Amino acid sequence: MPFAPYEKRTFIGRMADWSARAEQYREQRMRNRPKEVANEAFTAAADDTEGFSLVDTKQAPPNATWDKGMRGRGRGRFGRGRGRFAPQPMGEEAKFNAKFGKKIVTAPVSKWKKNQQANYAGGNRWNDQKPPRVREASVDVRPDWVVKGQVTFQELQKLSMEAPEPADIYTCGSVYYYDKNFDRCNPKAEKRLLPNDDKAFYKCSTSDDPVMARLHDDPKLKDVKVFATDAILAVIMAAPRSIMSWDLVVNRVGDKLFLDKRGDSAIDYTTVMETAADFGDDDKESVNHPLKLMQEATYINQSFSQQVLNKGEKPITYEEQRGPFAQPDETPAPVSYRYRTFTLGKSPKGDEEDKRVRVLCRCEIDGVTKGKQDEDLFVRLYALNELDAKATGGIDWRQKLDSQRGAVLATELKNNSNKLAKWTLQAMLAGADLIKLGYVSRSNPKQGDKHVIIGTGVYKPREFAPLINLNLSNAWGIVKAIVDICLQLEEGKYLLLKDPNKPVVRFYSVPTDAFDEAEEAEPLPDSEDEDA
Repeated sequence: MPFAPYEKRTFIGRMADWSARAEQYREQRMRNRPKEVANEAFTAAADDTEGFSLVDTKQAPPNATWDKGMRGRGRGRFGRGRGRFAPQPMGEEAKFNAKFGKKIVTAPVSKWKKNQQANYAGGNRWNDQKPPRVREASVDVRPDWVVKGQVTFQELQKLSMEAPEPADIYTCGSVYYYDKNFDRCNPKAEKRLLPNDDKAFYKCSTSDDPVMARLHDDPKLKDVKVFATDAILAVIMAAPRSIMSWDLVVNRVGDKLFLDKRGDSAIDYTTVMETAADFGDDDKESVNHPLKLMQEATYINQSFSQQVLNKGEKPITYEEQRGPFAQPDETPAPVSYRYRTFTLGKSPKGDEEDKRVRVLCRCEIDGVTKGKQDEDLFVRLYALNELDAKATGGIDWRQKLDSQRGAVLATELKNNSNKLAKWTLQAMLAGADLIKLGYVSRSNPKQGDKHVIIGTGVYKPREFAPLINLNLSNAWGIVKAIVDICLQLEEGKYLLLKDPNKPVVRFYSVPTDAFDEAEEAEPLPDSEDEDA
């Protein structure tokens, strides 16, 4: 080739070109390759098979080792070097082995290869997977109940409203100071969780609250149209995150609206692994049955909220120190009840049809602690409980809680998104300054009656909400939408039910005595008493 001068700026694409040389070698190999010539004599001889013993061409049995290796995604007989398959004897050799009982020794198959073979055989096809769990409704729907309407979660997630400013109306009960010694708990210095069976915990509904009845008749609160509790409002606010079924009772009395719950309702219990990937044992006697897990988590929260209080210091007391629900023969758990009003205003879009609605809500405070300026800060106390880490496939708290607490909290957010959202909303409704989270683990993963405290954490509700991806504007928008729908209903009793298997909330019209507790029948007199 002639010499081509170039400058320093010229780009040299290739220093040497060997493609022409490679093409010459390829053509030379093709020319030297022996040609296939058809021979009639050879063809005739191949047809005459008498006196000859050919190789056995019968199909190998399905359980042959090499047959399994041939299945799958186009891979050859001999794979990636692990678990290769030895060739099997054929023809006369196979007959000899069958006659004299010679054992065929094959190369060992690795565990990885066995799993691959199971996958090739169709064990993990999409239609062979475990069917999704069918959950039961929180209440049996009667045939005579009429569906008034329904709202999907997709519609609820699009709602928005500016968070209203609260106004304190009445405070009662008492609270103790938080014991800061529990901040030193860690997996190496754990503390046993003590039971509090001697304390009474109340989950009184809205219509059964005597303070609500007094405030309802207060002339200053005539413009209040909706009455509820923080637990009920939190369920509505966090509805799009819920998986399990729940229900609320709506009483429409005149122009007033009472949001209630049934006695021993599911919302009174703390859920466990609700948003996890189908966790739970169907065996009712198992400690990991969903119902027993909820009872265990509720017991842990009640015990933790009382154990971390410093009973040696003087509590902060308000009116009705024992609380409005305490009975004379009971020892109520120290809780402060704050009755606050929230005015639901117009949406950010500024629709003229939106009307302002005032809501009266009963909130709870579990404790109080001293701040940096020696001021009193209200605290809500909650506890996250660890189950069997091997069964849940999660992180072992005893190994990762100190070094990777963020990963532990992220895993809890994945498995208990609805629970954490409700706790944060309840703290914000009550005006709590801090949230104290306790990390409680089972002493034995196979037993659900003994627990230990292995750590604590503190968060501000306003800062914790963005961490768990909680949108307050959307939460208040959901409340406003549900309240507007209920205020448009006729006077009567209704049921707000979350479908157990679909992201839908339905409104049912129910009889006025639908959920009234049945009166106990009087025992019949004995025959001997009648004869006497």
